[in-house]
Amino acid sequence: MRRLLLAATMASVGAAAQAQTVDFDPAVAQSCLDRGDAGACIGLAADHCMLVTPGGGSTAGMGFCLRAELDWWDAALNTAYRQMVAQARRIDASEGGTPDRPSDIEALRAMQRAWIAYRDATCSYEELQWWGGTGAHGAGLSCRLQLTAAQTLRLRAMIYHE
Repeated sequence: MRRLLLAATMASVGAAAQAQTVDFDPAVAQSCLDRGDAGACIGLAADHCMLVTPGGGSTAGMGFCLRAELDWWDAALNTAYRQMVAQARRIDASEGGTPDRPSDIEALRAMQRAWIAYRDATCSYEELQWWGGTGAHGAGLSCRLQLTAAQTLRLRAMIYHE
């Protein structure tokens, strides 16, 4: 009976945590990006979210805000990657290259796969540094947010030759 009660309590706590709404505003990050200091923008919207969301400073609140910004950067990364794929296909299809030139699309895919493996391994290691503590999940999310944002900015720079 005790186990059932504990399981029910844990399930209700989990459901309540999932139901928390956060005040995440992507315009905070976007307006920063528009000003041109991209590196300073990473994590800014999550920090703002933690300040304005009730309970945003709790471990769970931080996690929700970090996840919201990570999702925003991940969508931006996917957009940038699709643009890079289109660009690589155009280069591969052009007649201006030499016949023995390696494929841009193959190189791009290999680069992105290697980056994903790097991000996952790096952030798993970061989480491990918090082993047994409540900060492990947040540390992993923060790491993924930082690396995903940096990769997004890198791909955008390649697209626009910045």
